[in-house]
Amino acid sequence: MIVDEAQELSPMAWRLLMRRCPSRSMTVVGDVAQTGDLAGTSSWGEVFEPYVGGRWRLAELRVNYRTPAEIMAVAAEVLAKIDPTLEPPRSVRQSGVEPWTRPLEPGLLTKLMREQEAEGKLGVIVPAGRLDELGGERSDLEGDVAVLTVKQAKGLEFDSVIVVDPDAIVAESPRGQNDLYVALTRATQRLGILTAG
Repeated sequence: MIVDEAQELSPMAWRLLMRRCPSRSMTVVGDVAQTGDLAGTSSWGEVFEPYVGGRWRLAELRVNYRTPAEIMAVAAEVLAKIDPTLEPPRSVRQSGVEPWTRPLEPGLLTKLMREQEAEGKLGVIVPAGRLDELGGERSDLEGDVAVLTVKQAKGLEFDSVIVVDPDAIVAESPRGQNDLYVALTRATQRLGILTAG
């Protein structure tokens, strides 16, 4: 059995999977730093020890092919807030473009979206509570720009990402730092952050 995004599964979901796979032979893929669901896990030991004791093996992927080093340096600061013992993956490349931060001013997001459309796929990740205000009509993935919540953007990647109001993203969820980490790691080339305060 192969289980992807396994960090999101609740204890009840794990119980169901273990009953459906009596051999307990599974390949489980997940990142506890990206756990967004409150019922999800923050420790693989908590998941597996009750079912297989010491008969499980953790293999950590320490190489990051998607996120350039410049962006991963920003994400690593958030990762340290989630759990100081988690080690950020090592990026295999640099993009040569440093992430930027600006205050969110009227009209700026629209201007930036127009500017960055020419540079590939742009993901604008916003707090769920501000989706309609900040462009929820562009939440499909067909165009060059998609305005999404963290939950919608999870598992996706974009050439450029603009994270809007990171403080509100953190405040919206009991696992807000995890959500911010997800938002910051969706970019393959460029990252911008628009702060509300």
